Amino acid sequence: MKENILLLFCFLSLSVSLSAGQVEGSIRLVGGQDNADGRVEIFLKGIWGTVCNSYWDINDAHVVCRQLHFPGAIEALTTPQFGSGEGTVLLNNVLCDGSETSLLQCKSVDGSFSHCGPSRHAGVRCQKEQMNSNLSPEYDLDHSTSLSHQLGQLFDSRRDCDVNIPVLVHNNTSETICAHSLILSLNSQQDFRHLSIDTTSNCSEHAKTFIRYFYTRKIKFTRSTATCILRMAQDWGLTEVQNEVANLSRLFLTEDPTFQSQNSFYEYAVHIGDEALQEVCICYLAWNCEALIQSPAWTNLSFALVKALLSRSDLVVPNENVILNGVERWAAAKGNPTIPEALLKLIRFPLIQAEDLYKLNGSQYDAMKKKGYYFNTLSLKTLLPELKKDKEFYTPRIYTDNPWSTTFNHHKVNIYKDFGFFNRHGESLNSLTIKIRSPIHNSHLFTSNIMLWKTRVYISHAECSRDGVTCPTLPAVSVKIEENRNVPQRLQGKFQYSNKLIVLCEGTYVIHVLEFANGDGENFVSVPRSADQVYPCRSDQFSYQVVIRPYYVTD
Repeated sequence: MKENILLLFCFLSLSVSLSAGQVEGSIRLVGGQDNADGRVEIFLKGIWGTVCNSYWDINDAHVVCRQLHFPGAIEALTTPQFGSGEGTVLLNNVLCDGSETSLLQCKSVDGSFSHCGPSRHAGVRCQKEQMNSNLSPEYDLDHSTSLSHQLGQLFDSRRDCDVNIPVLVHNNTSETICAHSLILSLNSQQDFRHLSIDTTSNCSEHAKTFIRYFYTRKIKFTRSTATCILRMAQDWGLTEVQNEVANLSRLFLTEDPTFQSQNSFYEYAVHIGDEALQEVCICYLAWNCEALIQSPAWTNLSFALVKALLSRSDLVVPNENVILNGVERWAAAKGNPTIPEALLKLIRFPLIQAEDLYKLNGSQYDAMKKKGYYFNTLSLKTLLPELKKDKEFYTPRIYTDNPWSTTFNHHKVNIYKDFGFFNRHGESLNSLTIKIRSPIHNSHLFTSNIMLWKTRVYISHAECSRDGVTCPTLPAVSVKIEENRNVPQRLQGKFQYSNKLIVLCEGTYVIHVLEFANGDGENFVSVPRSADQVYPCRSDQFSYQVVIRPYYVTD
């Protein structure tokens, strides 16, 4: 009897230990030929169980396959091809729209109360090419010669050195690097006997990597080492390494969600006086301004960089109030009780909604709030002199809040590519089409004057031919006015639109912004090929966001 109890205890302990490492909502496929197909099982409340096939369709299958790091699903199965399954039915009536990243995000009911029989378990067959999960890219710069390996060994051996290069941190020597003047002289005509590496404590550990390049002609850049090594190359006049800075910056700008690397690249560009590189950095920060403001790096930005950003009209943010709140937080982190005047005048108060203006406290805002109220209450005729004097101040940035934008999510675009339908608010459409209802202008005066826009993404030339439009390259995105409602005759021709298309990589960061032509018909932009995009996207999974940008005609 004791032996049986002990055996039962061991079995239970083993069961608990096998389950303890599982995360709530984990998915596995059981009974298939390989790891890409099988009966769907989910881990909930400490146990594995099955999913009932009620309402099970391809949207649900896509979510399961992507959760398992496959590109998507080939088939959603509702027949018992993978065995009947054992244990509890944990989920029933699963309803996904296809954009979720986990099955738990989909609508469902508790399966333990269902009448799902043993032959009614959901299954999937996934696309077998798994997604690349490499989140730490490297950029290899290789100027190697046939002797690079041997010369690298010579450097590592520290034999027969005739030059000792001090590494200085705050004018104090942190280490000395043993080198050979003959090898160094092959890359430069400088007198290396009197050279040093003057760097920071964060970069000093990469000094040997930099000197080793003179021997091997190879160097491996990572996100954390790039700006350190580039600064050393600048100080030593190593132009062949400096010439790679444009490639490096575009590669690494998109890889750091903390924005520390982007800030470092900008500071490096300022350090070397490279205005083109400064623009590459600032443009990325502007297009991803919302994420930047929320990042740890935001309060560490220099005054000059914040001012440069606020001077631009291509900041992509939900609304102007996000910028104001961000600058207030930046100023507080710098020990300033109020926003510096030079930054305050760059915030576009007229584009802040009237109710948000009303909530602003502090005398420093009084003059700007007054301009905001005027913009939202006075006629164009009255405002015209002020608009002509400072046109940018009254021009919207790229605001992504409702009702000014809509997004074609990359998950739904992929589903449309595969299956030819687009699910929008529960309705199945045979084209990638979304309509936007927006006021004709940002001013509060025109809240009830509605403009109806039709936006569409074209994936194939067959779609373009069917609609009688020309698509030079694909995909292409269009926007057109479908209906003007309650627009008084006196306002006709008083507004124009500088509408934008935002291209996002995997729906997370902006890699390209394009402008639609300003016309009454259907206006197209073609999405650039990957090689022609301003910033890289490793997965080629693109979301498309259309933004409506009205402005007064002042001519």
